[in-house]
Amino acid sequence: MDNPRYEHDNEKQQNSTVINGNLQLNYDSVNNDAVLTVNDVGSSKLDSNQKATFTQHTKDTCANNLTIFIKRKLFILQWIPTYSGDDFLGDLLAGITIGLTIIPQSMALASIVGIPPQYGLYSSFVGTFIYLLFGTSKVVPMGPTAIVGLLINNTIGTRGSAYATLLCFLTGIIQTLMSFAGLGIIVNFISVPVSSGFTSASAILIITSQVKDLIGVKGGGGNLLKMVRSILDHISNISMGDTAMGFACIAAVMLLKAFSTTRIGPKEEELQTLWQKYVNKTIWAIGAFRNSFIVIVCSIICYWYIHKTNHDITSDLPPPIPFKIIGKIPYGLPQFQWPEFSNNDKSFFDMIFFMGSGIIVIPLISLLENISLCRTFAEGKPVDTDQELLAIGLANLGNSFFQGFTGSGAIARGALNYSSGVRTPLGGLYTGLAVMAALVYLTPYFYYIPKTSLAAVIITASFMMVDVNMVKHVYRSKRRDLVLMLITFFSCLFLPLEYGVLIGFVANVGFIMCSAAKPKISIQVQKNHDGIKYLLLTPDRYLIFPSMEYVRQMITKHGLALGIPVVIDGSSIFEADFTTANVFAMMSQDFSKKGQFLYLFNLKSSVANVFKGIKNCNIFLCANKDELDELLRKHFGPSQIQEQYQNETIWTSKV
Repeated sequence: MDNPRYEHDNEKQQNSTVINGNLQLNYDSVNNDAVLTVNDVGSSKLDSNQKATFTQHTKDTCANNLTIFIKRKLFILQWIPTYSGDDFLGDLLAGITIGLTIIPQSMALASIVGIPPQYGLYSSFVGTFIYLLFGTSKVVPMGPTAIVGLLINNTIGTRGSAYATLLCFLTGIIQTLMSFAGLGIIVNFISVPVSSGFTSASAILIITSQVKDLIGVKGGGGNLLKMVRSILDHISNISMGDTAMGFACIAAVMLLKAFSTTRIGPKEEELQTLWQKYVNKTIWAIGAFRNSFIVIVCSIICYWYIHKTNHDITSDLPPPIPFKIIGKIPYGLPQFQWPEFSNNDKSFFDMIFFMGSGIIVIPLISLLENISLCRTFAEGKPVDTDQELLAIGLANLGNSFFQGFTGSGAIARGALNYSSGVRTPLGGLYTGLAVMAALVYLTPYFYYIPKTSLAAVIITASFMMVDVNMVKHVYRSKRRDLVLMLITFFSCLFLPLEYGVLIGFVANVGFIMCSAAKPKISIQVQKNHDGIKYLLLTPDRYLIFPSMEYVRQMITKHGLALGIPVVIDGSSIFEADFTTANVFAMMSQDFSKKGQFLYLFNLKSSVANVFKGIKNCNIFLCANKDELDELLRKHFGPSQIQEQYQNETIWTSKV
């Protein structure tokens, strides 16, 4: 058999094909181009009927492809044809449940952003309508979230709603472009420990940020230390009425949450009597509506106090009661309008520069939060991250035209949506309608809502986000991941949140690169059936540029020390790059100077093709073990075998 190595000149080159999983080498052509031979006379002359058929076929294909594309992107078309009456009932009940939950929550979340409460409501209905058209998950209640709200606050500071709306617009644009660019894969680079560390730190920051409203003092700050210092500076102005009501609300919400898990009768629903089912559903409903229930009760108390003092609610003065209330909220739905691309004396680019890295971080965190929710309730189905990017991107884009701020799918509301029996994304329609009804009919009554009750709602929801058990699980599983979690956690706590997220992401990628830079290599000295000894090295993963210096050191160290042929088993190499081929070419030259040879076998065809672009390469490429044995027999005759292999020890090592 001829020497099957790549000479990389203008002479006849070998081609490779895959047959039965093995790389077969042949010399049938001078280059590697595929040549399609046709009958020039017969193929160049098409009659008019053939041309017409071809043209019609092309038009039909384009129309069919367009239809498939629209159906894939406009996801509602995939499930709406099978929509049933049971689906309608489940979606209606779940949608109203989420609507009654998101009304008080969205106003509270607006306070995290640092803008008036009505903007939370403005952010809670347009996005739900758009998401139901494009979204893939039935449980996502598109709207404001605590984590994204905190990031927005850190990004815009006290610049107000104009900046929040512009940021929402930019977030929607970026997410939509990322979707069409296929960048949803980015979330796969954020590991569970990083996500958990970020979520737990965010929960602590959210709780701390709401303490000021809970006890009725002023406060602020972009990280934990600044928040605590700000609260301590104003602690002398604490409001006893707000504090008493706030802690009472927290206790009541926690008790109702615990009460909602109570069940009477058998655990299996099919074994329960009709009366037991009704009681259990009533208990569940009390727990599901606990936030609205607490806010309504507190609002009634404030209403009684205000009317007892005969305060004029049409004035701009706060009522003389021991509670701070929301106050006036504009009546009706927001008008459609473009975001402000300039504000006061600030140009568009000034606004962009002021918001800085938040413009990049917020779209990513919004996506991460949404994908986490989708995967939690996916029921074993894959999640299309690019489609979800498109859905939340267009939803945020729509919100920005109605004065809303950036939102996503909140995990707590998603869990409630799931337990409420939602059947399809159409549940978002009824959620959005409930919010619109509140804006039209209930805004006069929002005046009486005490701020401390909304703070209590957010604080109790944030308690569940602190995942202490995750620390135990990660510690028992892999301590290196615990380090990654702690880096993210403390970075998010003590630095601006967007910087903490970036540090966690960079640390995560750094750990991945460190792992990729040192692949495990199985090293064995073996003999073939002719008694020829060779050094067999089997890398266990991708051989790409970060790992090549380490791989070169290992191969050179053991290969030159033993002075025998070096064989690389490529059965576990699934990818290689130019750096890989170049390093192997240089190693082959080093081995040639010592009278050794470098062999590669069991390579995938895509990996073998990488080596074809290297010049002056002395690598012998073998399709299988038989071809390797034949080459070794050709290069090492009986005299060389007897001289070289006096020591018959066979050894194995793993690096």
